[in-house]
Amino acid sequence: MGRSRLLGASALIGAGMAMPAVAADPIKLELRGYWNSYITLGKIGRDVSGTTGTSYRPETFRYEGEIWFSGETKLDNGTTVGIRIELEGWSNGGGATSTNDQMDEEYLYAFGPWGRIEFGATDAASYKNPNSSPSVLPGWGFQDPTFSNKGSGFNSNNSGGRDRGTNPGLSASNNNNSGDADKLTYYSPRFAGLQLALSYTPSFATSAIAATCPFRGGGANFSNCPRNNNTWHNGIDVSANYANKFGDVEVRLAGSYMTAGFDRGTISTGLAATPVAADNASGRYKSWAGGAQVGFHGFTLGGGLGRDNNGLRHDNATRWYTAAIRYDSGPWMTSLGWWGGRNNDANAVAGTQNAPGKDKMDIIELGVAYMLSPGIRLLGGLNYVMGSGQSKSEKADAWAIIFGTGLTF
Repeated sequence: MGRSRLLGASALIGAGMAMPAVAADPIKLELRGYWNSYITLGKIGRDVSGTTGTSYRPETFRYEGEIWFSGETKLDNGTTVGIRIELEGWSNGGGATSTNDQMDEEYLYAFGPWGRIEFGATDAASYKNPNSSPSVLPGWGFQDPTFSNKGSGFNSNNSGGRDRGTNPGLSASNNNNSGDADKLTYYSPRFAGLQLALSYTPSFATSAIAATCPFRGGGANFSNCPRNNNTWHNGIDVSANYANKFGDVEVRLAGSYMTAGFDRGTISTGLAATPVAADNASGRYKSWAGGAQVGFHGFTLGGGLGRDNNGLRHDNATRWYTAAIRYDSGPWMTSLGWWGGRNNDANAVAGTQNAPGKDKMDIIELGVAYMLSPGIRLLGGLNYVMGSGQSKSEKADAWAIIFGTGLTF
């Protein structure tokens, strides 16, 4: 974090507390994090483009984890100040285009009777409080899952999924719009179970096309973002969540809306290796979501729905619906859920792997977890993805039997 950015963040924290505010103890960093690893066996539908096609191996070894450097201290006036930096616990690929070990999120925060603020590279408020379909399989589920069992046709072409691809979501700001681009978030104190939140992202892009503009896949010390360079700006995420208990019944509700303007224009050679034409397909980002959970004697029933225009001007909005049930009994946990996406896919180009027309995607997930000890879980389940569209690739299905281990520390 640069000196000017640190001073600016300190000023934000100082605005929320009375002076003087002296820390009883200095901040001491501690290590925390998680590690999820899986073996999957199954089948992935074949992609077809023209006269050529791609088939996929049915078995995979998958893992993903993070190490968190975090620490906080409480000031004499009751405000707690802290910092969190996340290191990716895995290497991705190799060679000149590798994205080997890197930092994920990094932000500072402060909270007290007045609420909570976060400043830095992290997700928007609605992403952190979806309150929708529960899952016992970390890294899978329906809130922007880390793992998947889909062919590249699903990933790049079937717009029945979310955000120009297939990652489903349960919130207005799932990880694929503003993502971890630098933002400022305020959470109100909780009154009678209700909490309001607001996140502001100055600018974000789908890829790192301009060195001075934030990439939604991660934050950094970015300078001012130029105008007319095919990026979104002034992203606003407004959300509310409610949590309360009535006897043996627990109730959680969530609702959110996200929007951002779009700077359309030709990127100059000073910001890109080669000139990039104006993006006439993209436009104002608009997304909304709502969800609910009810818990009773170990059972949790949850679901939600939403709409995301994927940041596109034409009829390419994803409408999604989801429902799931979870049951916890001692060390055993199990869940069964469904997520369905629908999209008219008006931006499809005929003759490619995709084709114009309504696309659908349905994901069914069964999960079982057993707690060996605090922080160690054995995991298993079944994930089934069903695609529907106009081309063979869009109609491809995929399924996987899942075996894994989840660690938290």
